[in-house]
Amino acid sequence: MMIKKQYLKLFFIFLSMTFLSHANAVCKKDGVKLYTSGSNPGNPVENLGEGFRDSCSDVPDFYQIAFYRMSLCTENPDPVGAAQPDYSSCQDMLTDTGVATTVEISGTSQSTLSVPDFTITPDRYGYMIARLSARLGIKHAFEATTKVVSFRAPGVARAAGSYCWTMNKFITGVDNPNPDIVTPFGTTVNAGATDQSTFDCSDTENDMSNAEYAYEIVYVNADAGCGAFDIADGDRTTFGNVGNGIATSRMLQNATTSATGCGNVDSILWTIALDEPYTVTTESNFQLNFKTTDSISIDFDGGAGRPTLIKAGANPIQANLTVSEPPAPE
Repeated sequence: MMIKKQYLKLFFIFLSMTFLSHANAVCKKDGVKLYTSGSNPGNPVENLGEGFRDSCSDVPDFYQIAFYRMSLCTENPDPVGAAQPDYSSCQDMLTDTGVATTVEISGTSQSTLSVPDFTITPDRYGYMIARLSARLGIKHAFEATTKVVSFRAPGVARAAGSYCWTMNKFITGVDNPNPDIVTPFGTTVNAGATDQSTFDCSDTENDMSNAEYAYEIVYVNADAGCGAFDIADGDRTTFGNVGNGIATSRMLQNATTSATGCGNVDSILWTIALDEPYTVTTESNFQLNFKTTDSISIDFDGGAGRPTLIKAGANPIQANLTVSEPPAPE
């Protein structure tokens, strides 16, 4: 007998996470204002407990992510040494049809992901996987303690302002590549090297309502960037325990084929070898949780003696699925 469900509810909660070596940390604030008053304009912000630096991580106002598949597996679909993933032991909660299902997350609010009916065979599942688009979107606005410079066009600075918001001007790459990378989503721009910004800033508070999605492409796991991409296995990297199991990321160029470099990455296969395998019965309920605590990286440069805002980096979120049984009838 199969278990059949019609929807998954997404509860965006705080979970431990490590992905692409981004730390679990949040930007220092002065009340609700982003603290941008570090003594060195090249390092104006601070991740709490990490000292002043040129970027900090925070909860975005809105986060956009697209899923191709979400599955439970009895065997590891992405073992060490495998050239390609193997989904033969997987049962789908969201089946990969080649068309992504886009979700917009508002801060840490609850949202709902509508999916077609799915069936899960009762069994014990030790692995959870998701294939998600390599293009991640961030829409965000903030008030700064010290006025911030941004660029309205390449090399054309706006007057420094206290209110800043994201704009969809160009796409960026997770490793700030130079030269730029041609991807399935378009060509990345190294904002710092070209004096460009995916933010605008002004002294008018209402301007923050003009925020648009800015997009970043996550196409490599290695901190060293595209030059260190492991072509043998889609740059497969294990990140250790993320709170509910050991996480592994592999870059894909389609549903079944590993990417061979940053330029052909269209999606990410995220696999968690669960600490506690899920036992699914005919009565099981599913609750899928996501963490967005540090899912925006707000990146600065030194500029002309002032904090200069470069881009909104999109840090991937981490999922945790809870499988539970209904209470026994009284």
